[in-house]
Amino acid sequence: MKKLDLYVLKSFIRPLIPTLGIMVFFFLMQMVWKYVDDLAGKGIEWYVLLELLFYWAASVVPFALPVSVLFAALLTFGNFGEHYELAAMKGSGISLFRGIRSLIVLNIAIAFGAFYFYNNIIPVANLKGQSLLINISKSKPAFHITPGIFYNGFQGYSIKIGNKEGEGEQLLSDIYIYDHKEAKKGNLKVLVASTGIMRPVANDQYLEIELHDGATYEDIDRKFVEERQKMPWAQSEFDTAYLRFPLTNFSNADLYKTRRKDYMMMNTQQLKETADTLALQIIERQENFTKNLKGKYKFDYIDVASGNSVAIAKENVMSNLLSGMRIRASQNAIRLARSNLDYLKQMDREMNWRKETRMRHFLEYYKKFALGASVLIMFFIGAPLGSIIRKGGIGLPLVISTVAFLIFHILNTTFEKMGRELLLDPALAIWLPSLILAPIALWLTKSASSDTALVSGEWFSKILARINSKKS
Repeated sequence: MKKLDLYVLKSFIRPLIPTLGIMVFFFLMQMVWKYVDDLAGKGIEWYVLLELLFYWAASVVPFALPVSVLFAALLTFGNFGEHYELAAMKGSGISLFRGIRSLIVLNIAIAFGAFYFYNNIIPVANLKGQSLLINISKSKPAFHITPGIFYNGFQGYSIKIGNKEGEGEQLLSDIYIYDHKEAKKGNLKVLVASTGIMRPVANDQYLEIELHDGATYEDIDRKFVEERQKMPWAQSEFDTAYLRFPLTNFSNADLYKTRRKDYMMMNTQQLKETADTLALQIIERQENFTKNLKGKYKFDYIDVASGNSVAIAKENVMSNLLSGMRIRASQNAIRLARSNLDYLKQMDREMNWRKETRMRHFLEYYKKFALGASVLIMFFIGAPLGSIIRKGGIGLPLVISTVAFLIFHILNTTFEKMGRELLLDPALAIWLPSLILAPIALWLTKSASSDTALVSGEWFSKILARINSKKS
């Protein structure tokens, strides 16, 4: 029996390893093509780029592993069925479960290994990948500035360059810098220079641009209409000028172009602790909101004679005021109501953001456990389906595994999005795809163990007979 177990293991592992490598490469290329414009031609050393791809490759393993197990199971048992090896095992008195016992143990080990990898390796890889992107941005100041395209990464400025060259692409030419810090008035000031040098200074805290042979053009804003109609402007030329920008905003404009997803850099314990902290912050903000809002409404007035606070009858507040003060009180009440409405909308957006952030942490928490379950489910779909179809080769297993994985991926994406939008509980949103596919896996396994065809000719005959009887 040990020889049979070893043979089955070798037959499964042989297609699993290259399939996993191909799928990782496929998903990795999707990320590379997405950011190819940001990476190509930036003067990044090949080993730095290779390190970045290595970190990215770790993050796509959760997508590649389930489909690789599914394809390997389909291919292995399809070949077994086509070459009558399954029939030989059953003819020798070996049941299907006994024949795949070693694979069940292997896939359980893969499921636990997937959880460990997702929980301990991927967060570290995401953190190092993010840090590497920030280091690339700081070490190569021209990393994000593309010739011929306006760059708006610095608040209050728009930069356009004609070309960049030299070591680290720090030598710039045909430079236009538009100063629109006063956005309401438009672009009143522009700096033009023929050449320049871009470099980080002050321990990478600032980005300095040294401009050569340039000029400054500025529209002079006048208060009176008569003076504005003359459209006054000023011009000043310079041989050398310096501009400094803080690198905090520059380094944060990384390739993801979104806020840092810190929850992707945490293990289960850190996710749970952070989610609990976010829950306490939500409660604290709600209490502060209630306290602040209650303080805006006071139905008391100060008696001028005694100086004491006297309660006003809330049923008829306006009757306690002098006739000349009622209009002013009404206007103040309208302004206060509008202010409170804006405050309520702002707090509503903030609370939704806090709840969504907390939900993201819980979703990531449950995804780490669900990966192992998806590996087992895909195996128990692929193995019996391959033994029932009894078709070897790459073509049919590839088609079936692609369709099955697309269904699984669509279910995952749909329910996870519903969880992010607070429409589903996070545990239910992550586990629903597995709960939907698990009965299918059980049904396929039962059909394969009892040699039951999925769709028999007799089934078609019954359906046709029912259709003909209804027509007649």
